[in-house]
Amino acid sequence: MTYNARTSRATPGGQPLIPEEVQRQIVQSVEVESAALNLLPKARMRRAQQRIPVLTQLPTAFWVNGSANLDGRDIGIKQTTNLAWDNVYLNAETLAVIVPVSEHLVADLDYDFWEEIRPKVTEALSIALDTAVFFGPAPSSWPTPLAQQAVAAGNTTVAGTGIDYLDDINNAMAAVEADGYDVNGFWARRQAKARLRGLRSTTHELLYWPDERPSSNGAPGGTLYGERIYFSNAGLAGFATGTSANFSFICGDWTMAVLGIREDVSMELFDQGVITDNTGAIQYNLMQQDMVALRVTARFAFAMPNPVNRQNPTAGTRCAFGVVQQKATGGE
Repeated sequence: MTYNARTSRATPGGQPLIPEEVQRQIVQSVEVESAALNLLPKARMRRAQQRIPVLTQLPTAFWVNGSANLDGRDIGIKQTTNLAWDNVYLNAETLAVIVPVSEHLVADLDYDFWEEIRPKVTEALSIALDTAVFFGPAPSSWPTPLAQQAVAAGNTTVAGTGIDYLDDINNAMAAVEADGYDVNGFWARRQAKARLRGLRSTTHELLYWPDERPSSNGAPGGTLYGERIYFSNAGLAGFATGTSANFSFICGDWTMAVLGIREDVSMELFDQGVITDNTGAIQYNLMQQDMVALRVTARFAFAMPNPVNRQNPTAGTRCAFGVVQQKATGGE
């Protein structure tokens, strides 16, 4: 059940119960685990809504046609052209998780409780952000998720329709290139790792190179066609074998979308207050039940401007991303 926090302010002695090192690791780990935070350009937002001007009409150059006059000067007329812009908006929305726990449990455990829950909190935030950006559901003020925009533009390849999985990926890349973009990175489900590891050239060289050591920021991944791949569990709750409604791979020009950051990940520990469900019914009373609640919040925005380009001037069929769709018989 989703809970809405109705809490009083944390007491002065509450905050130190979370070790400073654990707080820092949660913030850093979200940045590592989230594929969206790794792949998309990030914009620092000064307000809840920020405008992005987007080019919708390109200029046109013309040859000057005319004859020379008696002294050799060209008297042809040079034509004018138009430019046009539209606005796309970044709307910051709050992402949050609350972890209530008994004070006695924290005191009696023979292992570090906060270190135990740290990767779980990190995973929850990362999955929620990646799922909203790539697949949905997403906040209502955000645009259509990235994969759905790729499908609407016709940039979909069904797994198994190519010679092999690499050919499926290449076909998705070709759709992106036909729309005027160059692929500069990939996202994939973790289930796709095995398929990628099995890819070999005709002389048995690896085609996908998994990381032999962590990347510069520690994010899990590797390289394919010389471009970086990031793996995550985004959309995993909706992943069902035997359906074709899900996607295992996204390729694209990641500079053509933007992730706005209004507030970084922040944490507060409360030892007083109540937590209710969405009907207002009290689920926990921290003071009466000797509990504490860790609240982790951040504010993000997402936009895909889709500016006009020479290769495909039609907005409805133009997208900087392509997807590999799960085949209906199951598997990647």
